[in-house]
Amino acid sequence: IGIFAEVHCIHADAIASGGNHVTMDLARGLSTRLEDAEALKARFGTVLVSAADEHEMISVRPISGDPNEEAHQISRAVMTRIIKARVEETLELLRDRINQSGFGNVVGKRVVLTGGASQMQGLPEAARRILGRNVRVGRPLGVAGLPEMAKGPAFAASAGLLIYPQVAE
Repeated sequence: IGIFAEVHCIHADAIASGGNHVTMDLARGLSTRLEDAEALKARFGTVLVSAADEHEMISVRPISGDPNEEAHQISRAVMTRIIKARVEETLELLRDRINQSGFGNVVGKRVVLTGGASQMQGLPEAARRILGRNVRVGRPLGVAGLPEMAKGPAFAASAGLLIYPQVAE
């Protein structure tokens, strides 16, 4: 968490919860390996509940990783419930930390989400609802020569740390 006033960072904090926790919850809840849970999160992950999710089936590789063992089927709704619970918990922690910082009024109505999980479908909407603020997903700006892979939200905080000393007074 970084709270800025003008170009000055006036408060920094961290929460020990994020996209990796969503992956671990999926691995546990779906009885699959971490790398398979990460792939499922990236491909099908959403925070938005839809009536169609009950009927959309997803193949989940078994935890053994044995290619001869048959994958089991789960509804997308099961996966969405797991993701939604962790994302809402994380956003509530973020809201509470901002309020406890004493700088909640400085944040105003703007929040920028970064990290790979910020790309998850429905996450900005959930953040708007829980934080009560305007939310956008950050991308690295002001850094030339980044490979295409590093131009997304997953690298926004890292790129920001690279350029911040150049713009800070």
